[in-house]
Order: sequence, then C-alpha cells, then structure tokens
Amino acid sequence: MPKKTKAVWAGGKPITPITSKERKEIAKRIKKEREKLRNLYPEVHGKVVDFVSHTVTDGTLYVSVRFMDETSFSIRYTSNMFVVGVDLSDWKLGDMNVIREYIKPIPR
Repeated sequence: MPKKTKAVWAGGKPITPITSKERKEIAKRIKKEREKLRNLYPEVHGKVVDFVSHTVTDGTLYVSVRFMDETSFSIRYTSNMFVVGVDLSDWKLGDMNVIREYIKPIPR
C-alpha cells in the first residue's frame, strides 16, 4: 500500500507534496527545455558555456549565458526616454522664436 503524503498549509490552502512520478516529469520537461536552448547556439555547447538564451519583455532585452557548472551570467538592457529640453516658441514668422525655456537641453 502506498504511503499517504501529508498536506502542508500555505496561505490557508492545503498543498500536498509532489510525488516522485511528478518530480521525474518535471525533471524530464526541464531537460527537454535545456536541450532546446542548447540547440539555439550549438557552437557554444560543450565548452565552458552550456547554452545562451535571450528574451525581450516589456522593452527589456534579457541575455543569459549558462555555464557547464550550472552558474548563470545575465545581462539586462533597456532604453529609457527622458526629457532633454522643454520650451515655448513662436512660429508666426516661420522661424523658431523661443519665448521661454522651461528645461534647458542637456549637453552631450
């Protein structure tokens, strides 16, 4: 007769531990996903690097390099928009005539 697992309470709800069968399924899915990632850049697999992955989410580029010792180096890139100058101008004569500068341009 199989041993009955004990439920653990988390946030007012009972959570039963995963079985060894479920654990094997999860490990199988992880292995399959990692094989997919290894095939993305096959030239780096088997050296020091295991695989490289990249995603773009909410305007941020994520690049992750996974090493054979299961450590990971991650880089996140994003571009921010910010105000470089605010002014009120008159264009009646066809030329820009600045009436007032609210924020001066940032010298670059």
